[in-house]
Amino acid sequence: MANIVSIEEKYTELWLGCKVQSNLLPELEKIAEKLYYDRGFYEKIEWYYPNLPWYWAGILHAKGDFEGSTQFFEQITHKLSKIKGEQIPAKLSARLLAFDACNDFQGKDSQGITPFVWAGTNHTKTIDSAAGCAAILYFLQAIGLKDDQTERGQFNLKVTSDSVFKSCSLPSNKLEASEKTSVKAGKQLEITEVAIADAHHLRVMLKVPVLNRHIWFIYGGHIQIDGSKIATVPTKPKTLEEKIVAYCQKKGYKIYKEPGYKNIIYIEGMNPDGTLNDNALNVWNDLRIVIEFKDGKPKMIGCWEATTNPGKYYTYNPLNSKGAAIIAFGQYTAWQVGTHGQASPHEALVQTGGSVTVHRDANRSGTRDKGDSIDSGHFGINQHWGGDNPKSDVGRWSAGCQVGRTKQGHREFMTIVKSDPRYQANSSFTFTSTIIDGKDLLAQFPAS
Repeated sequence: MANIVSIEEKYTELWLGCKVQSNLLPELEKIAEKLYYDRGFYEKIEWYYPNLPWYWAGILHAKGDFEGSTQFFEQITHKLSKIKGEQIPAKLSARLLAFDACNDFQGKDSQGITPFVWAGTNHTKTIDSAAGCAAILYFLQAIGLKDDQTERGQFNLKVTSDSVFKSCSLPSNKLEASEKTSVKAGKQLEITEVAIADAHHLRVMLKVPVLNRHIWFIYGGHIQIDGSKIATVPTKPKTLEEKIVAYCQKKGYKIYKEPGYKNIIYIEGMNPDGTLNDNALNVWNDLRIVIEFKDGKPKMIGCWEATTNPGKYYTYNPLNSKGAAIIAFGQYTAWQVGTHGQASPHEALVQTGGSVTVHRDANRSGTRDKGDSIDSGHFGINQHWGGDNPKSDVGRWSAGCQVGRTKQGHREFMTIVKSDPRYQANSSFTFTSTIIDGKDLLAQFPAS
């Protein structure tokens, strides 16, 4: 592993300058969808190699066109044992390097660039027809992928209902006998790490192994973990805010549960009553929501009509020659309190704290199409008001910003977010916002 660590700096430099070739976006969208669908399958890698997250294995499998799933883990664990995979640091550069190591650095050019990792990026000299590992990872991060939330320490786990400890979050009837074990209620175990695996499961690291394994996935409703801040007992989400939180946890997005902390959420194509609409162009048919945890439960403390898409005017008359900006679904930490606008300046959340990723609507369809290019950067994607325009007309109030329809509603929104203790302590605090597809939200967590 020493030789691998010695060249991590090169991979860090390549990653920091990485861009994805726009012709591969349709392929990358399909891969991302498949990875999320099969997440439970790939979580097995963390059972053997805790420093390698589930999506690392999924990306390798994607490079094999999702063939040979039965033998996949035999092949990958054999490769990882050869390169001492358990010693790979939990750093992005090391993980990128491990992709190449697993492929024996095949196809390396005179500059040391391997297509297995860097195909489909600006680091290759041709327009590639298939994405490399780095291109897939870049796209996953652009749409909001995050590593699981993890808490380390000394905790006591108590099994409150008869349960099954599993190698991953797949249903137990889809696992081999060696990948699961039944545990009776009342069993108590010491753990040193707990993470939120998805909306229903926790991943724990036992101090003393069970069946020679330290890491297990457990349904959260069957256990109690004393001393942990993030390990809450999950129940089937019923309210809209519960579904939003469960969805964010499943996607790996951050949810802030500390007292007074505000979670800013935009849901595209959803009505205030939680039903879906047709998400038509130029209509205020999205939601701006603020969620705060009170007594350990999510509460919606604000909900207003909004738009997450440009209106008709800027869709057809884009400010950028590549097309109007439509923010990509995902989570971004990018907004600070400031002033938006010149003709009607007002207090808003302005994009001065970080980059966001947008689709460029080159064909002026008003939607995120597979042929769109993707940009990441500072584009002035602010959160401001819509001047009290009629619900049926976004007009010129959005060229890509996240906009609340009414002035009064926006003032309420700003008052709420500015009451966040983090902003009260630091007026330069950078807020996080999450943009969700309403159809995907209800597909994952249907109406009760």
